[in-house]
Amino acid sequence: MLELACGRRHARLAGDAAPGAPTVVLESALGGSSLGWCFVQPALAGFTRVLSYDRAGLGWSPRGAPPRDLGAQTADLEQVLAAAAPPPYLLAGHSYGALIARYYAGQHPERVAGLVLVDPPAEGEWLAPDAEHQARLAHGIRLSRRGVWAARCGLAQLTAWLVGTGAFGLAAASARAVSGGRLRAARDFNFAPAAKLPPELKPAMRWIWSRARFYATLAAQMESLPEACRLAAAAPLAPDLPLRVLSASDTPAAQLAEHAALARRSTRGVHRQAAASGHWIPLEDPDLVVQAVRELLEFAPHA
Repeated sequence: MLELACGRRHARLAGDAAPGAPTVVLESALGGSSLGWCFVQPALAGFTRVLSYDRAGLGWSPRGAPPRDLGAQTADLEQVLAAAAPPPYLLAGHSYGALIARYYAGQHPERVAGLVLVDPPAEGEWLAPDAEHQARLAHGIRLSRRGVWAARCGLAQLTAWLVGTGAFGLAAASARAVSGGRLRAARDFNFAPAAKLPPELKPAMRWIWSRARFYATLAAQMESLPEACRLAAAAPLAPDLPLRVLSASDTPAAQLAEHAALARRSTRGVHRQAAASGHWIPLEDPDLVVQAVRELLEFAPHA
């Protein structure tokens, strides 16, 4: 796997493809990084060219200039792609990354050969959030800002170390202390990425979770979430665009219906629900993502 510096962004390029075939581009979740594709990317590299990267402030990439809204993040993606591989692209976006993938496809339809949207956000909840969702979002932003302070004081390093050793109860207690006692581990602190990563990658995850820039970027992305959902929902999709929408096994009924409706926007759209995976499908059921990409590559004229 080739490590790249695409401008100021860290990227990983692997595999090979025939001339003119799409490059698969992996777009990570809200606080995710290229590590979140550690099972998907090697599997895809066995039969195609695949690129993952770290958005500004996440993974190994330095912070970017504010604001970190969808327009800025899409511009960053354009710079990464210009430096790493020529079009066309097959974009696979997980969670918040699905918003970036959809928006990019709407801005540059001539460059996009297909979309895989992995458990995308419930846009119906975030386009015009009610009081409950506004409060939840404000709570997450406050926690992330506390995380900046915790990282600078060394407390975030302690929590990240506890998660890496498997001491989730102690890690949750530490996180609750950082948050002033308001953090409820079951709902607000998702340890799944660290729990599902292979052992050799857990030190890197601990390092990422201990950086102040990680929490600052997380807060900035959450601040822009309603607007990002609005822009992504308004982005046009070609009526015959090869499209797969994947839902977690525990996706609520309203969001599941939204995912199905999104897949129906294309004559080549298919909606699938994971059999057992939660939200972190790329880590819990990577074969589902690989299968979706493989299917869409069959539509590519040069694949």
